[in-house]
This record gives sequence, structure tokens and C-alpha cells, in this order.
Amino acid sequence: MARVLFISWLAVFLIGAAAAAGELKVGDRAADFTLQDPTGKTYTLEASEFQGKVLSIFYVDPDESDMNEHVSEALKKAADDKILDRTYYKGFGITNLKATWKPNVIIKAIVKGKQEKYQTTILLDYDYTILNLWSLQNDSSNLVVLDKERICRYLYKGKIPDSEIPRIIALIKEYQGK
Repeated sequence: MARVLFISWLAVFLIGAAAAAGELKVGDRAADFTLQDPTGKTYTLEASEFQGKVLSIFYVDPDESDMNEHVSEALKKAADDKILDRTYYKGFGITNLKATWKPNVIIKAIVKGKQEKYQTTILLDYDYTILNLWSLQNDSSNLVVLDKERICRYLYKGKIPDSEIPRIIALIKEYQGK
């Protein structure tokens, strides 16, 4: 009897834990994380450079790094053209290192180049931390937009159509003003 009770309790606990982890959806508060950049600097969603800013976060398999490059370019241009205000907006990336066969040393070199090109931060996810935390798509490119309170306002898994770009920019602009 004690064994049956223990197994029942364990099943309830595991189901509850799975539900608590859940999938990030529009309207949900994003769970925080701790990741490092290629230099070893540690970041969380509450990092000072992210405070008070709307965030666009690309979570990318290095093998699919160009999948949504057109969106990254459009967001950079919108910020350069002052459509998006860098005082209240920050775009950054998270590289899913576990999803690729490429050596980490090569990925880190590529990441450093992209950081310079986009004037941004790119974090390294060695063990599916964000993939599991937010239930994102593996072997792909994902975009998550969080408002200043870290509420998810946009989520796209896979290749983003060109037609979505004006919507993404308008959404970021709207929430950076709030």
C-alpha cells in the first residue's frame, strides 16, 4: 500500500512539475535564466543592460543562423533609423550550442562577429536551458519579444515571413512607449 501511495504521489509531482515548466505563450511572463556570453560574463533577464527595455530575443540553432537574418536586419535598420529607440529596446541572441555538430570554438568566433555586426549581446546555451524553459523549437530559429515587465508579446518558431516584420516592429515600438 505504501508503495502504491508513493508511486501515486510521484506521478502527481511529475505531472505538476511538467505543467509548471510549461510552454511560453503570448501573455505569459517569461521564466528567468542564467547564461553566459562568449567572454564568460553572466546574464539574466534582469541584467542591467536589459532593464526597462523591450527585448527581442532570437534563440537559434547555429546551423540555422541565417533563417531569420532578414528580421534581424530589419530590426537593426529600424533602430538605426530611430523607429525603435535603443534607450527602451534591446535585441539579442541566444545560441543553442547543443543543437549543432559544429565545435563550440567555431561557434564562439561566429558569435563574436555577429555581436559586432548587430551591436548586441549573444548568449550561449550549452544544454537546452532556454529550449526547455520556454519550450522553443529545436534545430530552428525562434523569436520572442518581451515587454519591459518580461511578458511575452510575440513568439514565432521557424522562418518568419516578410509580412510579419512590420507587425514585429510596430509591436516593439508600441511596448517601448509603455
